[in-house]
Amino acid sequence: MPPRFPKHCLAAALACTLGLAALPAQARPGIDGVRFDAPRTVRYRCDEGRQLTARYFNGADNQIAILRLDGKPPLLFVSVLTGSGARYAHGIHQWITKGDEGRLQDLTRGDDAPPAYANCKAVK
Repeated sequence: MPPRFPKHCLAAALACTLGLAALPAQARPGIDGVRFDAPRTVRYRCDEGRQLTARYFNGADNQIAILRLDGKPPLLFVSVLTGSGARYAHGIHQWITKGDEGRLQDLTRGDDAPPAYANCKAVK
């Protein structure tokens, strides 16, 4: 005789199965309904042996980047207006990229201060 399950367990299992079946095969990452293309991870080597990893989540209307600086906890950056290339901001930091190069500026140091992470180049 097959095992018997309480009706509420069967209902929960059925709901879970139907919910999973409704998901697309390749669900796109998102936050609160905002969807992004597949993330792209880029590792950079910068002056003074510093390293930075950026994971870019881009969509038609929204772009964000998660940066890890020398193995420290990740920081969430959002895109801001720029003339060319890309610019992302997080608190006192600004990550500016153009092509395979970037620099991280500490905005509290002033406009003439050298970047906190200078001459960053994507590792291929």
